[in-house]
Amino acid sequence: MMDYLLQTWQMIMNFDAHLPQLVAMHANLVYAILFVVIYLQIGVLPFFFLPANPFLFVCGAVWAASALNIYWLLVVLIIAAILGSLSGYWLGKSIGQAFFVDYLKWPNQAALDKTRVFYDKHGQQGFLFCLFLPVIRTVAPFLAGMTNMHFIKFVRSASLGAIIWVLVCVLAGYFFGNIAIIKNHLGLVTLMGLGLVIIVVTLKTLFSKLRKSH
Repeated sequence: MMDYLLQTWQMIMNFDAHLPQLVAMHANLVYAILFVVIYLQIGVLPFFFLPANPFLFVCGAVWAASALNIYWLLVVLIIAAILGSLSGYWLGKSIGQAFFVDYLKWPNQAALDKTRVFYDKHGQQGFLFCLFLPVIRTVAPFLAGMTNMHFIKFVRSASLGAIIWVLVCVLAGYFFGNIAIIKNHLGLVTLMGLGLVIIVVTLKTLFSKLRKSH
């Protein structure tokens, strides 16, 4: 039993490594598996550890080497990301508000108000890029719901963010994932991509502050 649980855990943590075999064995079922993996990671807090950026990159590379439809892959993953964000928002608004705020009295009202103000000012821009950031991609929708971020604004920015995230990661894997030097240094490439996203967001924030100061 323990061996089976250990093998299952290793498969979950290294799911991207097993993807080519899954595609070869279960070509149609694999779409549903990918949908569940992305949905759980974004929409359910305990699954924040599941791989995402490298996972999407590998999806693109595997699809480039197979006869499967890249358009179906993009649609499935985008829908999974959007629904995951909506689920996180709903959980934050219902369970998060009731359990953390009303029952545990944490965070306190002052901290909650500051978080709400932050989401009102920067939430829409933040959701364009938060899916690129581990852990943040799972926590951000939950906090948006817990602080009652305007739902239409959330849906609009989370949906656009999901489209950007999936297109960037999957298409990068589709066009470049089977190049040997990239394939052999996937971890480094992922870190460089993450660093680039952080730099872009930081520069955009600084530029906005400088423009307001003048």
